[in-house]
Amino acid sequence: MQLTRFSDLTLRLLLYLASRDQPLEAVVTVRGMSTLFHVPYTHMVKVVHQLGLRGMVATTKGKGGGVRLMRDPTIVRIGEVLRMTEPAGEIIDCFTQACPLRFDCRLKEALDEAHEAFFKELDRHTLADFATMPTLRALVQVSGA
Repeated sequence: MQLTRFSDLTLRLLLYLASRDQPLEAVVTVRGMSTLFHVPYTHMVKVVHQLGLRGMVATTKGKGGGVRLMRDPTIVRIGEVLRMTEPAGEIIDCFTQACPLRFDCRLKEALDEAHEAFFKELDRHTLADFATMPTLRALVQVSGA
């Protein structure tokens, strides 16, 4: 399984916000985040917009505006974030392209179980678990964003 670029950017932004000294108060700009992560500004705008709709971040416009985390990093589960950002659906689709094994396929069952186990494992971890990574903390310090 490979995560979408949207999920990747979402996790990067949330981890960056969570790693700040006061994560629920620190404000960063969308432009600054797009520059920091080397992604187009429009991509980062889409990420921020979706996170705002889901109550994960707050956004403010104008001078001094930007993005800030709205939920405590100690309670935001990585699995929860990925369930929001990854496309819903099954790993394999046995019905769109009809498979003669679809009504008695143990492989599909095993893949579905593995897919669910992936999210359950990530539910064991919060943003706070990764926010203290030394490289991330150093990035926060040098970026000044």
